[in-house]
Amino acid sequence: MGLLHFERSRSLQVAPRLILIAFLAALSGCGENFDDDIETVRAATTLTDDSNDQLAQDLAGARGKVEWIGSRFEKYEDNEYIVGVTARIKRYTRAGAKRLVELQFINNRQTRQVAFEQLLIDGRPQDLIGGALNLLLLQLE
Repeated sequence: MGLLHFERSRSLQVAPRLILIAFLAALSGCGENFDDDIETVRAATTLTDDSNDQLAQDLAGARGKVEWIGSRFEKYEDNEYIVGVTARIKRYTRAGAKRLVELQFINNRQTRQVAFEQLLIDGRPQDLIGGALNLLLLQLE
């Protein structure tokens, strides 16, 4: 009786620990890690001869900052190899107006290719010519 009671009480002590370990393991797997994708896109050259990171820093200028964000783009939700990476550039004009420029890229983990996806200025998508002109005007503000 004593040995059976000892084994049962010991298993009752171990069970909550196992549940906690399983919960923590599941919790750590919830968020996908995009760090490698971000570094790949930052180092790549897509729009200019400079790296994408240097391009973003140049656009930020002396009054801005750059934040790199990795995510899944809804447009490519059916392809697990494609990851979206956005350079979010927050900058202030000389007059103090806040502007938000987003350079969106995709990184294909399978083909190891990086491509420019889209330019947003203050949340509005820009076409190639209009976007280039607006970026130039931002530099002059």
